[in-house]
Amino acid sequence: MHRIFDFQKKLVPDLLEKMDARYHVLKTIGQTEPVGRRSLAEQLDKTERQMRSETEFLDEQGLILITSKGMYVTQDGSEVIRAYHQVLKEGSDLDFMEQQLMERLPVKQVKVVPGDEDASPQEVKSLLGKEAANLLIASYHGDSVVTVTGGSTMAAVADYLQPVDDVKPLFVPARGGLGDLHEYQANSICVKMASQTDGEYRLLYVPDSIGEELHAKMQEEPTIVEVLQLMKQADIVIHGIGDAETMAKRRKTAAETMNKINEHQAVGESFGYYFDKNGKTVHRVNSIGLAMDDLKERSRIITVAGGRSKCEAISAYLKWGESDVLVIDEVIARHLLKEYN
Repeated sequence: MHRIFDFQKKLVPDLLEKMDARYHVLKTIGQTEPVGRRSLAEQLDKTERQMRSETEFLDEQGLILITSKGMYVTQDGSEVIRAYHQVLKEGSDLDFMEQQLMERLPVKQVKVVPGDEDASPQEVKSLLGKEAANLLIASYHGDSVVTVTGGSTMAAVADYLQPVDDVKPLFVPARGGLGDLHEYQANSICVKMASQTDGEYRLLYVPDSIGEELHAKMQEEPTIVEVLQLMKQADIVIHGIGDAETMAKRRKTAAETMNKINEHQAVGESFGYYFDKNGKTVHRVNSIGLAMDDLKERSRIITVAGGRSKCEAISAYLKWGESDVLVIDEVIARHLLKEYN
C-alpha cells in the first residue's frame, strides 16, 4: 500500500490536502447546521466564493442538503464524518510508517494518527489521546503507579481512559503546577484519570518553579515526600513534549533565563529540562518533580506529541531522554522519517 501513496505523492501531491479540506467543510456544516455559506466561510476563514464551490461539490455527492434555511449534512455525509480518520489510516501508509520508525528510532513501539495537530487541534489531539489511552490501559496491572505530566494532550488521554477489572492504578503528577489552565495541570489530570479508571491519586501541591531555599524546605514536607517516593517508584510514565519557547513563556520565565534558553537554541522541553536539537540540556527549572535520571529506571515510558511545531522538539527529545512508546501524528512521523532516513 505504501507504494501506491508514493505514486500518489508524485502524481497528485495535493490529493490528501484537498480531501482533508473538504472533510473539514463537511464536519463544520454538521456541527453548526443549518448554516449558510457566509457563516461557514467566516468559520473556516474562506471566501464565500470558495465555499460555494465546495458546498456545490458536496451537494452533488449527496453529502449535504442545501435548503432555504441553510445547509444540512445528509446520512451519507454523517457516515463520512464518522469513519473518515479510520478509513484514512486503513488506506494510507501510516502502518508502514510505524514499522519504519520502529526500525529506526530508539523506541519499542510507535503509533501514528493521521493529520497535523496544529492544523486540526481538536480532532488530532483527540486521536492522539485515544491511542495513548489504549496503550496506557494495556500497560498497567493491578498495582501500577502511573506518573503523569500536565498539558492539553495529557488531558485528552484522560478523556479516553476506562476502568479495567481488578485494576486500580494510582496516578501521581510528575511535576508541580505551571499556573495556567486548571484542567491542564498535572494534578487535575491525575484526578480525572483516577476517576475514569476507578483508581486512586495523590497530588503535589507545589508550583513548578520555586526558589532554592523554598525548594529545600518543601522537600522535607511529609506529604511531598510521599508523592516524590511514589513518583520514583512508578512503573509507567506518560508525558507530552513542549516547544521550548512556548513552555518558557507559560512559566513566565525571567528575561535572563529566557535569553539563556534562546542563546543556546533550545528547541524542546520535558520534565522541566530545556534541550537543544542535539539532545543537550541547556537549562533546568529549579522544581520538585521527576528528574531525567529517574526515567532510566522506569519499565514503560509513553511519549505523546502532535503538531508541526513539535517536530524539532520530539526529534531532540529522542536524543535527550528515554521512551518506550511513541504516539505521534502524521506530520511528526514524516519529519522523523526524513531525519532518520
